[in-house]
Amino acid sequence: MIFPFVRLPIILRGFSPRLPTVIPMRWSLAASTVFLLAAVGARADIFNLHDGGQVRGELVNKDQEPRTTYHVKTATGGQVLLTVDQVKSVEPQTELQEEYDRVRWQYEDTIDDQWKLAEWCRENKLFKERKQHLEQVVALDPNHEEARHGLGYSQVGGKWVTEREHMEAQGYVRYGGRWRLLQEVELMERDRKNELAQKDWINKLKRWRGWLDDDKGAQARENILSIDDPYAVKALSMGLADERVREVKLMYVEVLANIGTPNAMDVMVNASIGNADEEVRIVCLDKIVKADYKPAAATYVQKLKSPDNLIVNRAGVALGAMRDPATVGPLIDALVTTHKFKITPANPGQMSSTFGTGGPGGGSPGGFSFGQAKEKIIKKNLTNPTVLSALVGITEMNFNFDVVAWKSWFAAQKKPATLDARRD
Repeated sequence: MIFPFVRLPIILRGFSPRLPTVIPMRWSLAASTVFLLAAVGARADIFNLHDGGQVRGELVNKDQEPRTTYHVKTATGGQVLLTVDQVKSVEPQTELQEEYDRVRWQYEDTIDDQWKLAEWCRENKLFKERKQHLEQVVALDPNHEEARHGLGYSQVGGKWVTEREHMEAQGYVRYGGRWRLLQEVELMERDRKNELAQKDWINKLKRWRGWLDDDKGAQARENILSIDDPYAVKALSMGLADERVREVKLMYVEVLANIGTPNAMDVMVNASIGNADEEVRIVCLDKIVKADYKPAAATYVQKLKSPDNLIVNRAGVALGAMRDPATVGPLIDALVTTHKFKITPANPGQMSSTFGTGGPGGGSPGGFSFGQAKEKIIKKNLTNPTVLSALVGITEMNFNFDVVAWKSWFAAQKKPATLDARRD
């Protein structure tokens, strides 16, 4: 038998993923026997093309080096010549795919046979091939319900539509494996770009921080102090929290103040309360006050409720510096605060005393334990001198730590003025 030999541009003209129309779907017994005998034993490959098409067959010129062409002998006995530019990838066929190539020619191009072949593909988990035959069923019978459902169609308003068509008509787009509204995608894309920009600054700041310790120190300081991008705030916040060298911390604070966005200011607010370095806290608070960053007062008021008495008094210092009359009420409530302390047991037969971590001016509760006494939690009311100082500075009044007197005075300030009813 002599097989035709043609180049790809001719054989692939009009190529589609469905069965080629140039190949007859009904074979005589003799012809199919010749075909099957020719196919048996030939190990075929799948040649995926850049235009989306496929060619299945046995590679003839296996030993060609360097590879410039693919000379493919198809299962039908034809030969195809592909250039390397036309081939996207080459996949070896599995045994099931080879079985499919042998049996598919036994089915006619009818609705019933194409459906049966699609079901055979489904049972053998050949889903790509199944889709091709389902599409052929729909091409022959557009209202074939099972084939439509197999291809992911549903009837909406009397029309067959895919999930994609239906969702896109409702204004949804596919993003991150889910259907989302366009506005949601835009926000997620913005967040993704923000995260990438923040990561870029984290890497830059780490690199420049490393330079500070070598001969590139001057360049590093210049680079850091010139930062004005709000996306750098996260990197500066992380650097400020992790840094141990005061000079570098203060440089980060300077840059945050220059950026001046709410995020940058909030980093300094938190550092003015939580940073272990007192000078860093003072410099942060000074810049917050100079910037008149009013949202800081709300954060400091929340810190007045901290279980840590040290934080309560730092908040008192910050509110005293801000001198915001709106904070008088919370300050009065924080003049005396209650804190818990743990009394730890001593070693057997030994007496010990333990003390809490009372804040400035608040004193420290103490106690004694003997032998294997159980651990105990006690509560202690502590006075907070920085809170009192803030109140005196804001109100120019002083009732010391007499909370009742302060509240009475404060209530009187909020009463509306009344006419004197006495007669002269």
